[in-house]
Amino acid sequence: MEIGKIIIESLKRDDTHKTFIELDEKHELEKIIPKINCMKSVGECKYHVVNCFEHSINALRELEVVLNNKDFFPIHLREHVSNYLNTCIEDGINKLHALKLGIFLHDIGKPDSMTLDETGRVHFTNHEKIGAQIVDNMGIELDLSTETYRLISKYVRYHMTLLSLYKKNDLSRKELINIFNLVNEDTIGVILLGYADIVSTIKLLDKREEVSVLKTYMEYILTNYLYKSNYTHV
Repeated sequence: MEIGKIIIESLKRDDTHKTFIELDEKHELEKIIPKINCMKSVGECKYHVVNCFEHSINALRELEVVLNNKDFFPIHLREHVSNYLNTCIEDGINKLHALKLGIFLHDIGKPDSMTLDETGRVHFTNHEKIGAQIVDNMGIELDLSTETYRLISKYVRYHMTLLSLYKKNDLSRKELINIFNLVNEDTIGVILLGYADIVSTIKLLDKREEVSVLKTYMEYILTNYLYKSNYTHV
């Protein structure tokens, strides 16, 4: 089976991250996603203790841990999250598959956005925008539809949404309206990606106590999105 098809099929497994690791060890993954080599050389900074590639694998693993735990989401969210993830995009591909790939690619823009300030500190300004453009330009390497690539690009573009709200400690109605209007029907996917991204980072920084706080943020945002439909129409 060709590498592209192996990648697509691996997205349908419960342990996609393991297949990605195996493909990388065989230098197969880079044939489809050449930027992987660049991702391995950048990413370590004040907030990250591993490179972009390792972090992306960790984030993907974190998502799979969440989804393999049937009791992770409170009961009022479970069915909504499941319905969203099982939404079909194209034949054999649903939003969960796109989200997994989006999580793996969420920092693909960091190599092209890296700068150093006068103190030597590393910055990755606008890496989410650059990453989204890279995904847009990936073409048909994985033989996915334009709609699927567009969704993956959307995940990458807005993957810092939850982190931004968390840092500002602002879950006001105004902030939530802005987010819901921005990512609309993909609020669940964007927030899930943000959760997996942040948790995979803070666990390595020995800040596990923040995980429960972040989970509360995520649940609050999703609850408001699902049960306050007027937010999306302001």
